[in-house]
Amino acid sequence: MSIGRILGVLLGVVIVFYGARWLRDPHRTALPFGSTDLSSVQGALGRLPADERTLVESYVRRSNGDVLPPKFADPDNPLTARTFGEAIALEKSWQEKMRKQQAIADARAAERDAAMAPLRAAVSARVAKSEVLTRDEFDARMMAGAAQSGASGAKAGHRSDDSGVFVVTVAIDNHSDADIVALQGSLEAKDRDNYLPLDLCWVDLNEQRTIHAHSNLEIQCANRNFIAGPNQRAFVADPPGRFEVVWKPRRVSLSDGKVLDSKL
Repeated sequence: MSIGRILGVLLGVVIVFYGARWLRDPHRTALPFGSTDLSSVQGALGRLPADERTLVESYVRRSNGDVLPPKFADPDNPLTARTFGEAIALEKSWQEKMRKQQAIADARAAERDAAMAPLRAAVSARVAKSEVLTRDEFDARMMAGAAQSGASGAKAGHRSDDSGVFVVTVAIDNHSDADIVALQGSLEAKDRDNYLPLDLCWVDLNEQRTIHAHSNLEIQCANRNFIAGPNQRAFVADPPGRFEVVWKPRRVSLSDGKVLDSKL
């Protein structure tokens, strides 16, 4: 056999080998269209390195299986991948962008925390209780509270109403040596399952509700006209690790004339 023929055979073997590898390359595997179910491509998924497999799974969850034509895709978040390889590249880019944005957000949060630190040292707020009441139960509680405070008046007739009202009892503690004569701030819950936090209470107290030095006060926050949604009900159920309550004091006025302002 001539050297030329031998080289030709070897070249053919090399072409067949690399052609087979190319055809079996899991990066070329098509993503399931319109579905997050990857069971049909588990074989190819299993041939990917662990980090790339995680990227594919993350992309599919984020895209919800949607595939957009490039001309209709969001340039900041193009969900155009049709193969594992394209999904890996897009998810890497997206996660890097999210890391940069998170770093900026963390820096801003640190600045806000530093601005609120003196106020948080003076006064803290926490959720003592959260519940969902029917409007009738809520109205009854409000009337009982009015009666205890000495208010009077005829009870208005109304139809029974079992719509859910989200009620949060907030405990406020004064850690300073002076009375708190005015206080503004908000209490919210960071939600692991949602981008936006859950508003719990806007606190706005004046000298009619003074909090004495090293004392505490409980207030109730609720909007009778707002029906409790799934996020409010989830907060009441308190699933482990989902919610983190954050106190954001804005302004504290003390009886000794000192005013703490976060400027936020």
